[in-house]
Amino acid sequence: MGQEIKEFTKAIGATRPQPGDKSYKLFKSVFRRSNYFRHDKGFMIIKISRSDKPFWGVGKKYIDFLNELEINYFLVLLDSNKSGYVFDKTEINRMIKRKEWRLASDDNYKINSPLPNRYLFRNTEQFLSQIGATEV
Repeated sequence: MGQEIKEFTKAIGATRPQPGDKSYKLFKSVFRRSNYFRHDKGFMIIKISRSDKPFWGVGKKYIDFLNELEINYFLVLLDSNKSGYVFDKTEINRMIKRKEWRLASDDNYKINSPLPNRYLFRNTEQFLSQIGATEV
């Protein structure tokens, strides 16, 4: 896991599922990488782009899996350890349905900037406010 993701998750209070957790075995069998986290407001997929022109990818199988579980989840697209974009389950599925995020041949949705400013956060306080965790 990248340093930026470690710093961001610590700042927002997100953690990885732990071996003693009820759902640990299920999530560990599906999510092989270290950018999947728990938060009081829902499950989070956190990605970072280190490119001059930011872009991200997220696997179709992960989105399908989370939709089938009928849980609240977020996709967090970082461009630093404090800023980026956050999409909730409804918006993720809307972007896919509208084909704003296209499915590539490797079964990953390709997400390119620029993204709508309404999903932008510039610091962790704004992020927490956007997911309904605190007020700015």
